[in-house]
Amino acid sequence: MKSNKGMIIRAAKVFFVMAIITTIGSCENKSCNDVTCPYGQNCFQGQCYCPDGYEGTDCSVYSYQKFLGSYNVYESCQNSSNNFFNYTCYVTQGNYVNQIYFNGLFNMGVQAGAYIYNTNGSGQGNYIEFPTQSQGAFTFSGTGNFDNLNHRITVNFNYTYNGGSYQCTHTFYKQ
Repeated sequence: MKSNKGMIIRAAKVFFVMAIITTIGSCENKSCNDVTCPYGQNCFQGQCYCPDGYEGTDCSVYSYQKFLGSYNVYESCQNSSNNFFNYTCYVTQGNYVNQIYFNGLFNMGVQAGAYIYNTNGSGQGNYIEFPTQSQGAFTFSGTGNFDNLNHRITVNFNYTYNGGSYQCTHTFYKQ
């Protein structure tokens, strides 16, 4: 009798674990079959998104526009001193609807391209990515976000400079 009771408890535990795994798995793979997105948006895993470079309720606003302008930039590095102290950087429109250029990046006259992505279904293109780029012996990449409330950009850069490797956060304050 004890062995039957033990088998029933084990079977119940297995059933419970399988039910949780199935529930979690189904949440991650939502379908777009029954989702109708507003004009201009696309569905991915059950959510509507604007294409990269566009935002707003009808995806008619260019995301790059909010990034444009002059910024005061401050650097904060992990486990090392700053290499690039306060400097000014100018953000201009890139060649693609989801691209922007950071002119004067790292206070070195560097013009670096970054791409704007819509990542969270908010209808806002706030996520930016700097693909790996080299300027002579200086190599960098990074990811960051635009803060709509404070009109501030925060980017976490990984870079090599003067023989060292660094992980630094650059905060861009709009002038």
